[in-house]
Amino acid sequence: MTATQETGRRDLGILTGSLFVVLWMAGSVVQGASGAGFPRPDDDTATVAGYLREGASSMEASAGLQVLAAMALLWFGAVVAGALRRSGRPGPAPELAFAGAITAAVTLIVSAAVSIVYASTDLVADDTMAQLSYQLTFWLGGPLHVAGLGLLIVAAAMGLGLPKWLGIAGLVIGALGLVASLTPLVYQLVAFTPIGRFGGFLWLVVATVTLALRKGKPAEAPAPAEESARV
Repeated sequence: MTATQETGRRDLGILTGSLFVVLWMAGSVVQGASGAGFPRPDDDTATVAGYLREGASSMEASAGLQVLAAMALLWFGAVVAGALRRSGRPGPAPELAFAGAITAAVTLIVSAAVSIVYASTDLVADDTMAQLSYQLTFWLGGPLHVAGLGLLIVAAAMGLGLPKWLGIAGLVIGALGLVASLTPLVYQLVAFTPIGRFGGFLWLVVATVTLALRKGKPAEAPAPAEESARV
C-alpha cells in the first residue's frame, strides 16, 4: 500500500465526525416526527409524562440512531487521536481527544438505553418513572455529553493542522461545550448545552470535510534535527 493510499484512507476515516452529526440529527428528526415535541428539564412530572407517552412510539428508533451516532463518534475519536500522535506535537492532546470521545459516546449510549427501556416496557404508564427517565436522558445526553464533545473538539482544534480561523473557532466552541458540565452547579449554564452541541456539530462538519478534501498529511511538528538546524 502506498503512502497516498494510506493518506486517502485516513482522510475518509475523518469523515466519521460528520457521520456522527448526521446520525444524531436523524435521531432527533425521527423523534420530532412523532409530534410530541421536547419537554423542558424543569417541566412538572405530568407534563413530561404526557410528552414521553406521545412520543414513545418513535423513541426506540431515535435511540437506535443515537447508538449508531455514538459508534461513529468513537471511531472519529480514534482517528483524531491517531492523527495527533503521528503529528509529533508534545502534550496530552491525543489522550484528551480520545477521553472526550469516550465520554461523549458512553453518555449518549446510556441515554439511548434509558429511552429504549422506558419506551419498550410498562414504565411508560408511570408518571414518576417518566420523569426519572427523562431526567437521566437529559443530563446524560445533554450537558455531560456536550462536555465530552467539547473536550474532543478542543483537542482536535489544537493539533490537526487546521486553518487558523477554524482552529480558533474549535477552541472557542469546545470551551463553551465544556462550560455545560458546570450546569449541576449553576443551572443557568444549561444554556451552553445547545450552544456547545450545535456549534460543535457545525464545526465538526466543516473541519472534517476540510481535512478530507485536503491533499497530503496533516501538518506535523518539526523534527528535532530541523529545529536544531534553524537555530
